Amino acid sequence: MKVEFKQKQTELLRLDNLNDEQFLSLAIETSKKLGWILGYENQTGFIGYTNNGVFAWNAEIKVKISNGFATLQSHSQGNEMRDVIGNKKNLQNFITTFSNLKQVFLLGKPEPAYKNLLSETMPVYG
Repeated sequence: MKVEFKQKQTELLRLDNLNDEQFLSLAIETSKKLGWILGYENQTGFIGYTNNGVFAWNAEIKVKISNGFATLQSHSQGNEMRDVIGNKKNLQNFITTFSNLKQVFLLGKPEPAYKNLLSETMPVYG
């Protein structure tokens, strides 16, 4: 009998008191702090990739904003126990780092940084 593990992990986050642009800007900054490589961005989310090296375990991370929530998904290509653990760890690291950045943002000090961040990281895709 073959045992299969989930290749992806999904979490749902409330935007709470952030608008879509603020959430996305902080999410992109979170991804950068985690060392992920952004592959695609638009006004409702992005796709990023972990950067653990060529011969190491890596995953694709999707963030999609809709109706006051953000869906986070970490998806690996393998079918091993380490994929389950790695995907869960990706999302936990994202949520922790995001929460820390959000606290700084809500203190009101990084507003100019947020505006710069948004203009630097939000290319328009048609």
